[in-house]
Amino acid sequence: MHFRAILLLASCAVWSGCAGGKGPEVLSVPADRYELAFDSAIEVARSHGMRPAFMDRRAGIIETEPVIAGSLLEPWYGDNADFNQVIRNTVARNRYRARFEFTRAGFKPRTAGEEIPPVDILGVTNEDWDLTEGDGELNLRAWVFEERGHSVGQRRNTWTFIGTSYTYKVPVEGNWDENQVFFWTPTTRDRPAERRLLAEVSERIDEQEASENDVSLGATPQQDPALQP
Repeated sequence: MHFRAILLLASCAVWSGCAGGKGPEVLSVPADRYELAFDSAIEVARSHGMRPAFMDRRAGIIETEPVIAGSLLEPWYGDNADFNQVIRNTVARNRYRARFEFTRAGFKPRTAGEEIPPVDILGVTNEDWDLTEGDGELNLRAWVFEERGHSVGQRRNTWTFIGTSYTYKVPVEGNWDENQVFFWTPTTRDRPAERRLLAEVSERIDEQEASENDVSLGATPQQDPALQP
């Protein structure tokens, strides 16, 4: 098959498989459904290939490992919002990582203009932040960060890719956490993906609640027909 035909089929597949960006900016969660919402967020992240790397139920924080973004050469990957994002992930090597954060409803972070209180090193005056024992409504927010990979010191050969070489920067003390040639740099946030993740968490919560209601209705004891008038 001609290369242009293959490219056209891949483009159509990617275009039809784009996920869009519909969903809430903030998801409201009742306190009695917090455990279910926390577990649902973990399952949603795993379903998108982002394995949880850090989980704290009391603080309400979930952070995931990165996952490589799909490109035009991978039409089966449907986590791109639109065709523009597909092209961006094709011309550059991008990856995504997610962060879910539960906070009490009405909680607002300190602004830059507010006075910063003294640092409480021993934690004597800080209020305990345990969402598993609190009551009241909670808010769930999601952040999806895009990171772009780039090579440092790349020297391309003018005739063949095989002749490409790299210059190495040797650290003065110890070793770097990242590869000495390939680095990842945060670039932006994928806001459509954030809304999609929250929408999927909401769907999982609704499905679980519907399943629990069906079980409770099925467990209702039936009256003996012989005792009925």
